[in-house]
Amino acid sequence: MSTIITALIIIICTIGIPSIFILIHKKKNKDRNQSFLKLFTLEGTRQGFTFLIQDILRNKIIGLDNNRQTLLVFEFGNGGDFICIPMGEVKNCGVEKKYDSIVIGTEKRAKIEPHLRSIELKFTFQNKSEPVSVSFYESSFNSIYELVELESKANTWEAILSKMIVKEQKVTA
Repeated sequence: MSTIITALIIIICTIGIPSIFILIHKKKNKDRNQSFLKLFTLEGTRQGFTFLIQDILRNKIIGLDNNRQTLLVFEFGNGGDFICIPMGEVKNCGVEKKYDSIVIGTEKRAKIEPHLRSIELKFTFQNKSEPVSVSFYESSFNSIYELVELESKANTWEAILSKMIVKEQKVTA
């Protein structure tokens, strides 16, 4: 009987203690996201934005004001940087994947394989200013298990924003 109780205690400790830490971590992330979302909403209100769509990523929040045709990006890491992208000035918007090369195998049979480093939504502007990229996935920051979801989000944002880009019409005389 005492071996069953000992085994039960070991199982409870093995499962219970990590579960407590996981729940605490999830609660902290939820609280952090809520406070950042509040800052994002306050900044948007201050600038007169009404967000049609918002998306919370791991290290940023992006929101679209359809009336003003403007995308607002709030990055948590850099002291709370806000990037405002007026879609009327955007020439092109597309998903860009960046790869690194890694060497696998032995010295005699080395093989170079591509490794996805990041997925970004890249904006180029009509006035020739520097392109702006909004990162959705970074291999050093995000888990490989988030890759499919984040790539899907990037493609969804690309589809939405591409419809807002004003295409130059050629005038033939």
